[in-house]
Amino acid sequence: MSLEELGFKVDQLSYTLDERRALHVETMKEMRAEITALRVKMREHLLRLTGPRERPLADSTFVRHVEWRISDVAKTAKTKLKNEAMWSDHFTVMGVKMQLEFFPNGRDSTWLEGFCALFLWCPAGVQLTYQLRVGNHTSAPDSDEFASRMGHGHSNFCYLDAQVDQSFDSVIVGVDILDIAVSEEIGDGVRLVNRGPESLVRRKVALLTHRNLNCVEWRIRDILKRAREVPRGSAICSPPFALAGVPEMFLELYPHGVQAAGYDTDKEKQGYCGFYLRCPSGYSLTVTLFVGAAKKGPIKTDFGSDAAKGLPAFCKLEDQLKDGEEDLIVGVMVDNPSLKTDLKTDDLILVS
Repeated sequence: MSLEELGFKVDQLSYTLDERRALHVETMKEMRAEITALRVKMREHLLRLTGPRERPLADSTFVRHVEWRISDVAKTAKTKLKNEAMWSDHFTVMGVKMQLEFFPNGRDSTWLEGFCALFLWCPAGVQLTYQLRVGNHTSAPDSDEFASRMGHGHSNFCYLDAQVDQSFDSVIVGVDILDIAVSEEIGDGVRLVNRGPESLVRRKVALLTHRNLNCVEWRIRDILKRAREVPRGSAICSPPFALAGVPEMFLELYPHGVQAAGYDTDKEKQGYCGFYLRCPSGYSLTVTLFVGAAKKGPIKTDFGSDAAKGLPAFCKLEDQLKDGEEDLIVGVMVDNPSLKTDLKTDDLILVS
């Protein structure tokens, strides 16, 4: 190929490249215009579905106290008929939409003269412990489960006139959430449960309040029935607990031993259970494990990993049940030397 032909080929490729670049730019402009139009349509559609948002939604994760001030009570509340309700705006607690229903002059089931009625409405899947309030009157804590959207409360709540702030002709109606759990079915048998930040706080509080305790007992109800339901090599696990300054501890009982089915086992150890303690890594503890009356320890052990510490053939399970007993008590006694060192230290030491 001559230089002239090669130059022509290069010019031709350059022209084709410029042409395709221009086409690409034009296509991108059209696509951006379509995307912008789609975004506008989506915003318009969402606005039609939800209506205009007057104010941004606040994070309600830690909201537990709600107040609803009803002003001009003489006109707004006292003029209501019996069975005629006033509704608060919707509010959210830990993301759950709630509403207060207030009957200033009571309902048909209100039999005390001058008493008001108050109810808290929640959607399905909510478990609550809460206290309703009108003025200075607060109800005893109620615990309710909302199987569907419904209201729970009291038809004979309090004498309304006594709770009205006469200076401003107003009354405050409200609710205090003491405990909350929210569950949601998402399909295929999966259920999500949110117990809120309180559950995490309770674990940290347990670590502090159980700091000076050194023994835990775990009662396993109907142990022989439970054992029949567990194959060899599988464990029954305790709830988590904190003890002697150590968090997130678990007890693991292997009713038929730790050796899985299909593996050869020592015939002399048949019928023996395995028993273990699991705790976070980094702790050096002296532990005494017990199953019924059988006790092993004290044994000093280092928890260098998440592995559990214990014995694969602890004792014969049935030997630890007295005649007629169905429940088995197992547990552990823990000595944490580092806790004693901490208690002797009066100074706060910072490391950076």
